[in-house]
Amino acid sequence: MWSRRRLLTSSLALLRRDYHFPVRHHLTPSRVFHTRLFLLFPYPLVRRRPCSFRESKVWGKSSFSSSESGHAGGPLRCWNCGVTSAAVKPFLACGSCGSVQPVDPSVDYFRIFGLERTFDIKDDNLEGKYKDWQKKLHPDLVHTKSENEKAFAAEQSARVIDAYHTLRKPLSRALYLLKLEGIQVDEEKTVADPDLLVEMMEIREAVEEASDSQTLKQIQSQAQKKLDAWSNSFQEAFNKQHFNSAVTSTQRMRYYEKAIEEIVKKL
Repeated sequence: MWSRRRLLTSSLALLRRDYHFPVRHHLTPSRVFHTRLFLLFPYPLVRRRPCSFRESKVWGKSSFSSSESGHAGGPLRCWNCGVTSAAVKPFLACGSCGSVQPVDPSVDYFRIFGLERTFDIKDDNLEGKYKDWQKKLHPDLVHTKSENEKAFAAEQSARVIDAYHTLRKPLSRALYLLKLEGIQVDEEKTVADPDLLVEMMEIREAVEEASDSQTLKQIQSQAQKKLDAWSNSFQEAFNKQHFNSAVTSTQRMRYYEKAIEEIVKKL
């Protein structure tokens, strides 16, 4: 009897170490010893997340922090010529032999374009840098290379395209910065702000009733001012690490960005 009690107690201790579940104290070892252990606990056992992951700060949906939070290793080495890269620069293509490299997930979108990781991008040549990378990585320009390098080029090119479209607009740039901080915003969540929703309805009605491009441009200018104001609010909150306020700002930014997109379609 004692050995059976010790065996069950040890098993429960191991489970408590690795799982979270409610304990049924009225069950005794003598009553449950011959029953499969998982039947004692009809509640789902939730495995603890591995300690190597940093728990994300989540607004709306659960997620893990992005693997793109920073460079996690030392200098990389070119697969073709063996030259070691400088860790401070994105290693998309070897500077020595020109070979396209495999995707390095630790290189975030800002590093791809040599930018500081900040919302206020102080570089008006983002498009130029994007085109430079595309010249080096476009699959059509590496058609004489090996199949492996063609695959690397396709992956790198797609990543550069995504990086460019993410950073070029304030809202997507803000959401990406939050993602790098481990914060995944639920983009489907509706803002419970009656004043904002009424304002959006008024903008839609004004756009539908507008009879000329000048009127549409005036509406666009007003919406752009609101978008800029909330963008500034995001920047201030993010710099102070006030992430609740930063998320709130992105939710407002989304409404004004959509309104501007609808106006542009009609222009």
